[in-house]
Amino acid sequence: MAGARTSTRKYHSPERMERRNRTRLAILEAAEAVFRERGYGPATMPAVARAAGVSLPTVYLYFRSKPALVSSLAERVTGSADLDVGIALAEVNPLRQLEIGARMLRKLHERSEVVVEVLRTGAGADPALAREWRRWRDRHLHAARAVAQSLRLQGALRDGIDIDAATDVLYTIGGPETFRQLVHDRGWTVRRYERWLAEAGERLLL
Repeated sequence: MAGARTSTRKYHSPERMERRNRTRLAILEAAEAVFRERGYGPATMPAVARAAGVSLPTVYLYFRSKPALVSSLAERVTGSADLDVGIALAEVNPLRQLEIGARMLRKLHERSEVVVEVLRTGAGADPALAREWRRWRDRHLHAARAVAQSLRLQGALRDGIDIDAATDVLYTIGGPETFRQLVHDRGWTVRRYERWLAEAGERLLL
């Protein structure tokens, strides 16, 4: 029994957990690179394994499927501490709140371009991706509504703009489609997009 307890302590050692975390991160970064280069459909788990420098069984040990990889990539982005909507909600100045929100959305879109493209293009053919795409949009809607409610409580919304209308505006101008159109289609810099987003929110809502 003593030997079994020692083995358990070793299994949960900080060093082993750190190695596991590094391996998991390496696989996620490799998957993102493969998805960016090939697209979701042509990407394969063996290709991810080769890019990560690990065996195929190791990839499946951490991620059971390609949709699981995409889901984890999405969670990696949305779980970032500096993208927590609470940061914007803590600001009491409405203009600063919109500026902070615009900066966070710029960072979100920069970090999630590959994930969003996979979800957007693959949702129609893969039920797992469709569910993840709905979760992604629901998170965006929840954040937009939280900011709209905050602006309303501060009395910052102009006459005729209720919470639902403000939510729709923030959801639309801050969505990935608008980012893609302005930055990729029209060639804007991400800094120009960020400034525009804050200014558009002010003009349309306050």
